Amino acid sequence: MDSPIAVLAPEQPVLHAGRRATFLHMSGGVAIIRHWGDSHAVAVPPETLSLVPSSRRAPLAAQDEPLARESSD
Repeated sequence: MDSPIAVLAPEQPVLHAGRRATFLHMSGGVAIIRHWGDSHAVAVPPETLSLVPSSRRAPLAAQDEPLARESSD
């Protein structure tokens, strides 16, 4: 299991038991989440959550865009 998450933000995507969920808030030491596709929120121990791996990559320049700006001397 991954290490506990130090900081969670409302509406942050997380994984719980292999399922995608949305973190809603903390209440009484438990994390309140909603699994994707479900309408009801559930309370789970925060140590059972992990961050969703980011699939974002650094934006690439368009094919016709120069990689460096020309000086305007």
